[in-house]
Amino acid sequence: MAKEEQKIVRQLGESRIIVADSAAAMDESNCNDILVVGSHCGINVGELALHNGIRGLIGNDAGLGKNEAGIAGLKLLEKHGIPAAAVACMSAKIGFGMSTYEQGRISVANEVARKLGVSAGMSAKEAADKMLESLLPRTK
Repeated sequence: MAKEEQKIVRQLGESRIIVADSAAAMDESNCNDILVVGSHCGINVGELALHNGIRGLIGNDAGLGKNEAGIAGLKLLEKHGIPAAAVACMSAKIGFGMSTYEQGRISVANEVARKLGVSAGMSAKEAADKMLESLLPRTK
């Protein structure tokens, strides 16, 4: 099976914003990265993100679903101090990472992301930038 394509859209130091159509594209090489994917943000996506050590995630809310299954991964990542958010399913094509990144509008963010300034209505691009910039060392 061929590896899913990842596109680097921004880099700061060792960390990058990576865009991919599917969360299945992430692997251990993304351990310092913010991932923006076309996938939903379900629990399995959160588990995959934890397994690969990513530093932030933005995906699709998939219409939330029963018991908010489409965003269940956000709470899991929150428990581990990882910022995560989802775009409204009507703002971006599910399964298309660049649509998430370029057209997506945040519908929900976990508490870690909200503390970084990520909020509903914000563009996914701006949210990803906030997550990436939070990884920079603070200077006095």
